[in-house]
Amino acid sequence: MNTNEPYFSVIICCFNSENFIRETIDSVIDQSFKDWEIVLVNDGSTDKTEAIVNDYVSKGVNINYFFQENKGFANARNKCVELAKGKWIVIIDHDDICLADRLKIHRNQILDNPNCGFFFGNTVHFSLENKEIKKHFDIFNMEDIDLDKGNVSKSLINSGCFVDSESVMFKKEIALDNVKFNESFSYIADYDFFIRMGTHTRFSYTLDVLSKWRVHKSQATENMQLTYKIETIKLLIGFLWGKQFNFIFKIQIALKIVKGLLRLVLRPRS
Repeated sequence: MNTNEPYFSVIICCFNSENFIRETIDSVIDQSFKDWEIVLVNDGSTDKTEAIVNDYVSKGVNINYFFQENKGFANARNKCVELAKGKWIVIIDHDDICLADRLKIHRNQILDNPNCGFFFGNTVHFSLENKEIKKHFDIFNMEDIDLDKGNVSKSLINSGCFVDSESVMFKKEIALDNVKFNESFSYIADYDFFIRMGTHTRFSYTLDVLSKWRVHKSQATENMQLTYKIETIKLLIGFLWGKQFNFIFKIQIALKIVKGLLRLVLRPRS
């Protein structure tokens, strides 16, 4: 493993990832910008994930590998940030794919926006059959979204999560000093992290497609959608009592909580 400080630390959290992890790692290896390390936390996999990763390590691929008992992906994200040597953290998940120029585009984003500490871009959502479903920005009017420090957090609450995790890059120092992934959330830890990062730095985006997000049928299950909605209400309640926002915006948050609770109560039962 290379002990020099890389420009980027690409973090990957794994759990029983044998079917897709090679494709994910290969997409980092194939980057046109080469100054990177992979920080890979295996969150208690019981399949062949570890053997696959160790095969790459034995071939000299710059992977900082760490195994832990299963603690959930938010805990694994925090461990990745802790282990990272680079100043910039790049997220890609264990079944998703970075496009070849992603890191090159990120580097240009950094050089063009020296006052920003958080960057993201467009992504493609694709099926297991490798068919494109949509692009993430298709449902957002990005030109109308305020990305300034503080305001971007409000934008994320008002507009929904226009930041796709597999396109994200952020300055490690900001996260280590101020923000961790909330380990009480099963599904929305990234969304919560993005909102809280927005209280510490300005965001910037590119219209370029940076990564591909693999959509699984299990992600559309009724139980998962219910948990997602409950966690979103919990997140909003946390911000209602927190100090991040003023009284006027907290009234908007309170209205969102009421609407969310009504949708839960009135949802159709199967």
